[in-house]
Amino acid sequence: MTVAALGSLPAAQPWRRRARVALVAALFDLALYNLYQVTRSPTRWPDFAFFYAFARAGVIEGYRRVYDPVVQQHWIQQLFPGAPFYVVVNPPPFSWVLAPLALLPFGLALWIWTLSMIAALAISSQLLAPPGRFLRLVYLGLWLAFLPAYLVFVSAPLAPLVILSLALAWKFVRDDHQVAAGLVLAVGLLKPTLAILVPVALLAAGYRRTFMAWLAAALAAVGASCLVLGPDGIRAYIALTLDFAANAYYLRWSLVPIVGGGVAWAVAVVAITLAIIWLAWRTRQQGLEITISIGVMGSLLINHHMTPGDLMMLLLPVWLLLRAGGSLVRDGALALAWVGGWLSLIFPVLVIVVASATPAAIFVDSLRSGRRLRSGPSELAREAAR
Repeated sequence: MTVAALGSLPAAQPWRRRARVALVAALFDLALYNLYQVTRSPTRWPDFAFFYAFARAGVIEGYRRVYDPVVQQHWIQQLFPGAPFYVVVNPPPFSWVLAPLALLPFGLALWIWTLSMIAALAISSQLLAPPGRFLRLVYLGLWLAFLPAYLVFVSAPLAPLVILSLALAWKFVRDDHQVAAGLVLAVGLLKPTLAILVPVALLAAGYRRTFMAWLAAALAAVGASCLVLGPDGIRAYIALTLDFAANAYYLRWSLVPIVGGGVAWAVAVVAITLAIIWLAWRTRQQGLEITISIGVMGSLLINHHMTPGDLMMLLLPVWLLLRAGGSLVRDGALALAWVGGWLSLIFPVLVIVVASATPAAIFVDSLRSGRRLRSGPSELAREAAR
């Protein structure tokens, strides 16, 4: 029995009340554990500290030098003496977005950014939640109880902004504002690896205007970035990105430890991308929620490197699939996605398991749906019989 079913059956059923109470109690208990993590977190230098130094370097020294590791380290030590050195390899538009905050004192900028990321997750959960107070509470609880999500309070990573962009894109497409959806999807370019296959999946499912709007925004962003960086800046960006991608810590949540790097990883990426495109086309009649979920999981599968905060991306397919409903197979994958995502900070390989199992379950469900359609009258036959 799914959460959606708990929200739709008559409230008078005693078992339903008990199930509701048990679910809310479990989520509340896990949310308290996250609160404990927040209060006991050893994180002295949040992600935003390095974002802030990166943005300050761009504003003051210019973007042609911002991907020089010497420049980044200089600004980190100047602003945060004694801090470790973590490079920032996000594309230039990310620095442009942060530029207004870089002009503020760090403490104020950190509060603004952190509250904005918290609000992004809260808004996303309520935007995707079906009607009803219980279901809205559950969607909120699925976020607050999700172990990787505690990082938004202590580290302020970027992933919540990408999640919000996908939730808004879902809303705009449903309201037949496909161009607006494509432009909002372009926010994902601030960290392209998190959702790079979502626009492609939408194209395969028939949302051409959304894809074209996203592509136009992407080309504009790439062109502006190249102009701002210049040849030397582009070379520095590529070199810094390759160096970052070689860090074994960030490879733990990727396919690289399983298939290896180089050609083997590239072949796996091509195969997965083609499979995601085909699956999005095959399931195009099953709903927008399915298409976006396939795109997100595919993006995580081909992601060469991730940071712990990126694991919050797993919340989006859970919310979408829960809203869409489905068979026991898909519901099982949904539960696995949340539980596996919760444990992925401890057991990184679970990201690959979850990101593989969800599209597989959607495929199996599409086979079952296809058999049901073939065994019954077609839509055209039913229309003709009326």
